[in-house]
Amino acid sequence: MKPVFLVGLASLSLLAACEQATVFDADRPEESFGLFAITDASREDASYAPAPAPAPQPIQDTAARDRDTGVGTASDEGSERLVAYSYGYQLETPAAATSTLVETHRDACVSAGPETCQVVNANIRQQGDRGASATLSLRAVPAWIDEFRAGLSSQLDTANGRIRNQTQAAEDLTATIVDLEARLTAKEILRTRLTALLERPGASVEELVRVERELARLQGDIEGSQARIRALRGRVSMSAMTLNYASRIEPVSRSAFDPLGRALRNLSGDFARGLADVLGFIAGFLPWLIVILPVGWLGTRWGSRLLQRRQEQRKA
Repeated sequence: MKPVFLVGLASLSLLAACEQATVFDADRPEESFGLFAITDASREDASYAPAPAPAPQPIQDTAARDRDTGVGTASDEGSERLVAYSYGYQLETPAAATSTLVETHRDACVSAGPETCQVVNANIRQQGDRGASATLSLRAVPAWIDEFRAGLSSQLDTANGRIRNQTQAAEDLTATIVDLEARLTAKEILRTRLTALLERPGASVEELVRVERELARLQGDIEGSQARIRALRGRVSMSAMTLNYASRIEPVSRSAFDPLGRALRNLSGDFARGLADVLGFIAGFLPWLIVILPVGWLGTRWGSRLLQRRQEQRKA
């Protein structure tokens, strides 16, 4: 029995190294996994009866749907496409209505419940006199998205806004999901076979430890694949939508009296700035008066005496 364990573990190592290039054949699993090829020794051992592998489950697509673009239609008979849709809108609204419109859309999603619609991100940025800008990101089931898009134009018309730009994108995830599910089925069958090896009599402790270690690694791979498949199917079942809001700047009419109004509004400020300039000049000139006044007074007296002497000389 020991050669069977050694052959099995060697095949597991080879399978892990070539996992990206391995294609599982559900109809002939004994060729896909060399670990379980029945050798002559195993045929002679009547007690060896590997557990039957579970039949692969057919892939069911509960979220794929047809769209006007044609993406999402069946390519092969009996199969459907797994497509993740995303929508983007650039909305222009009056400054006074931007915040109200964002809250209305957010409340509509929250009221639908988390199973129908989820708010991924919501933020509003106030811009003073220019109004506000906002971003709202949602994930919702296709039916809710279709209903929301159908009523968006009428909501904007009521708020005196408009749609500036809209985009729609589709990502086909069929090949990725089908490949992951096929690999997951192969790993689950391999797990069943390894579990059967653990139940065989006559295995040594070392062989059991090696098989259990390989089972633990395989279980981690299975859980990782299941999580990724759930995430991808979540993208298919719930579409993404991003709404960007921008307030419209309303034009302001000007009149001939606008300059006078601005002057009156700026009167107090201009007076304060002028008075500050005068006080600054006085404060800067005041130290010079200590020198200028005495010199001026002495100069005046000297000039008066000089003038008086010249007048006396003329009279003599």
